[in-house]
Amino acid sequence: MRLARNMAAAMANSVIVVLINLVALPFYLRLLGMEAYGLIGFYATLQAVLQVLDLGLAPTVSREIAHGAETGHQRRSASLLRTLGTVYIGVAIIIAMLVALAAPWIAAHWLQAKSLPEATVAQAVALMGVTLACRWPISLYHGALVGAHRLARSAATSVTMNIAAAITTIAVLVWGVRSVEAFFVVQAAFGLVHAIALRGLAQRAVGERDAPYDFADLRRVWRFSAWMSGVTIVGTLVSQLDKIVLSRMIGLGEFGHYVLAALIVSGLQVLTTPAFASLYPKFSALIARGDEASLEHLYGVAGRLFAIALFTIAFGVVFHTEPLLLVWVRNGSVAASVAPIAALLVIGSACNGLMYFAHALQLAAGRPRFAFLIAFGLLVVMVPLVIVLANRFGALGGAAAWLIVNALYLAVGAWLTGRYVMRFAGLHWLTANVAVPLLATLMPALLGAWICRTLAVGPWVALGIGGFAALAGIGLGIVGSFKPREFRQVIGMALGRAI
Repeated sequence: MRLARNMAAAMANSVIVVLINLVALPFYLRLLGMEAYGLIGFYATLQAVLQVLDLGLAPTVSREIAHGAETGHQRRSASLLRTLGTVYIGVAIIIAMLVALAAPWIAAHWLQAKSLPEATVAQAVALMGVTLACRWPISLYHGALVGAHRLARSAATSVTMNIAAAITTIAVLVWGVRSVEAFFVVQAAFGLVHAIALRGLAQRAVGERDAPYDFADLRRVWRFSAWMSGVTIVGTLVSQLDKIVLSRMIGLGEFGHYVLAALIVSGLQVLTTPAFASLYPKFSALIARGDEASLEHLYGVAGRLFAIALFTIAFGVVFHTEPLLLVWVRNGSVAASVAPIAALLVIGSACNGLMYFAHALQLAAGRPRFAFLIAFGLLVVMVPLVIVLANRFGALGGAAAWLIVNALYLAVGAWLTGRYVMRFAGLHWLTANVAVPLLATLMPALLGAWICRTLAVGPWVALGIGGFAALAGIGLGIVGSFKPREFRQVIGMALGRAI
């Protein structure tokens, strides 16, 4: 029952966070303008890039707490969490100082602002550093709650804070100070409250509040953490390189279009983030228990369900981005510019999302070096590809590079995982658990897109047809991937019944 509860909580959190961003976007565009929204997109990129300073400690904490619960070493896990809390505070202070020092140079030489004054951009970047520092400990305490199988508590806190932050930000922009600086001040305040709340929940979940500080204990996890740091650094570069390059090569307004496309594609996070957060500690526990049969079963059936849902959302974005934007932002030129970028990004992100299973398995099996080598290989391909394509095709080239690299990641990464980590996770997993959901969801999506194009329907009708196509794809995917008895067993397993 805990797995189902954690998955449901994480899913609800992801859905609500994405909906908050979607609802707030028109307000931000109207109140701040496209260039200011480009700055918000640069903040998201900066946040992802600076995540390398996490040094792999958040996933290490998740794994250690999950293992500690299985082996009876909760006090050692509590001591590790308390010690790392001090480390994170120090890193947060360093982040604020580094970003503040770099802000004038970034405003003058990196970001290509046209209508915003350079001083405004510099102030906004400096406030980004403060916001990042206030939010920095969140990943540590969220990782602790994931490892303790208390994802529902973290999700509830995240939902509350995100809703309150969005409402307060819009209220301040409407009735208070209408500036991008005000946006970041509000975000910093709520980030700090969020971090403090999660700290209390994590300490209560792990227990042993009187556990001592033990910096010497960091040596016990340093090897896993060091490789996880490498995975984080290289993985971040792969995932953010397109945005880093484009923020330098194209105007801030066009970069805002790219960020808008990425926001639409972030809808896939309603599946990928909860899946990883719920299954990673479960994989870790099964491996610690030595139960490979249950691990293989969970990996297979969860992969099929995940692929059905993932492809349904992905094909909906591919074929219906333009009518969605026409209804949402009511700007035809923006919709026409963003739609092809979003289509390329979502296909690449779907390939990347499927590999969340392999990545979780690699880490749960204690093979972070293997994950690092795969990520480093992708980076070697990504660097020249994104530079060449972005230089020639701009934002569209950056999206194409993302698609090519992740298609390669899916094919080669799955094969390598099956060969060197777990035999059941290789190319056979793709053919047995991914191919049928792919075809089952693609056929109704293609039919729906053909009907919309042939009849030249309006945006609302197109979205309705897309919704029916998505439901048909889910139905076909379930029928094609599961026998009735097997599907009932999967539902029973998700609800905590022994299978």
